[in-house]
Amino acid sequence: MNVGNWALKRALFPLTKDKTAFISGDKSYTYTEFNRRVNQVANGLIKQGLKKEDRVAVLFFNCIEFMEVYFACAKTGFIFIPLNFRLTPAELESIFSETNPKALFFHSEFGGTIGELLNLYKEPIGTLATVGEPVPEFATPYEEWISGFEENEPEIPEPPDMEDPQMIMYTSGTTGRAKGAVLPHRKTFWNTFNDSLELLFDIDAISLVSIPIFHSGGLNIITMPTFYIGGTIILQKFWNPEEALKIINDHRVTHFGAVPTMLQMMLDVPNFSQYDLSSLRGVGIGGAPASKELLDRIVDQMKVPLLVQVFGCTETSIVLSCSNMEKIGSAGIPMFHAEVKVLKEDGTEVEPGSGEVGEVCSRGPYVMLGYWNMPEETAEAMKDGWFHYGDLATVDEDGYVYIVDRKKDMIISGGENIYPAEVEKVLAEHPKIQDVAIIGAPDEKWGEVGHALVMLKNPDDPLTLEEMESFCEGKLARYKIPKKITFVEAIPRTLTGKILKKELRKLYA
Repeated sequence: MNVGNWALKRALFPLTKDKTAFISGDKSYTYTEFNRRVNQVANGLIKQGLKKEDRVAVLFFNCIEFMEVYFACAKTGFIFIPLNFRLTPAELESIFSETNPKALFFHSEFGGTIGELLNLYKEPIGTLATVGEPVPEFATPYEEWISGFEENEPEIPEPPDMEDPQMIMYTSGTTGRAKGAVLPHRKTFWNTFNDSLELLFDIDAISLVSIPIFHSGGLNIITMPTFYIGGTIILQKFWNPEEALKIINDHRVTHFGAVPTMLQMMLDVPNFSQYDLSSLRGVGIGGAPASKELLDRIVDQMKVPLLVQVFGCTETSIVLSCSNMEKIGSAGIPMFHAEVKVLKEDGTEVEPGSGEVGEVCSRGPYVMLGYWNMPEETAEAMKDGWFHYGDLATVDEDGYVYIVDRKKDMIISGGENIYPAEVEKVLAEHPKIQDVAIIGAPDEKWGEVGHALVMLKNPDDPLTLEEMESFCEGKLARYKIPKKITFVEAIPRTLTGKILKKELRKLYA
């Protein structure tokens, strides 16, 4: 068994073989049509000479082609790498240098980014295919490429099993270096099974996926459970709150997942009340904390029968959930097939209801294999079989977990992770900056944004926010660029040079 088999089984199953699997813009495919296209991609990659565990990368907006390559890799044992389309060429080159992909598929909108990437990354990439116009001279049109290969099931000498790596999903850490979480087939299965139970997916599910599917949230929490159960998946290419409301209205969408910012934008659409959202049966919300005010608005205005707040990360997907606001402010209780503990420094569990603080930890078949080529970071995260999240929490008398702080300094902005060390490294090169620290600042729209605390080399030579943003362009993805700047006389540090972030947060957050 492997995740790739799901495409074939849905294409054979009488109740789903002729049912619509995916809709994206004006394209739609039944499960049978989709499986045939998956086979074409798989056969194409095999004929290009790829072997088991060779890497295949995609730089796509949400689209059906993303899922075709995803399932083709899952069938053949190639390792799938979804890339964040907000990264700069330099950031992408770092990933390519670590993983050495043998094939790359991308949207034509990223032709310029890929061109710059190829100038930085000197290793050959056997397959370069693009979706959309214009087609760069170094690439082949995707439909032209796929049409040259057979629709029959591929011959696979070594089919992957559930323990084999399925994909490398990059997650922003706090050390200044992105980490590639190696996720096995078994992780996808157990996460899918958990989510299917939690959000009550069934064969009649029609799910709208607006979160980017290069993220675990869009791919693993909404798309895969819907596919597994035989529902229909609508992929929204670009996030647009009014378009999302129209899709829910027109297609009678039953399931939807979002970060708090997205739901806030939908509720703030001026003509929100004209859309019929009565078809919605389940909405998942995660990626960042949601305010009570926002949760109340979702319940009152969207009238969703099942609202599920979730907690997790790329390395494990979701492990805690809190349904229908039964405990406001809580991250929830363990999912049906999840083991979670909040452990103190000595390795013992916090006493429920005591107010003791510990670190959230989890173990089970849904946990990653490790970080790609990062044994030390893997050992730090995986201790005695438990994955350590770096989030500090308490547990109430009913077993509900409450996150109280982040052990590390990561900032979550609109569902995207920002690690301050990376931003600080870039800004330290600015000719006007003597020293700098990045902390999170509350923001109504994004939840949090980067706040730069800057010590100038010359106080008489000011630095504007616009200058700082301009300096960061091309060096950092736009969501990582600080949105606020405060000038300080000094950055407090320990004797070993570490920035005292806790002190700075007390003063400026």
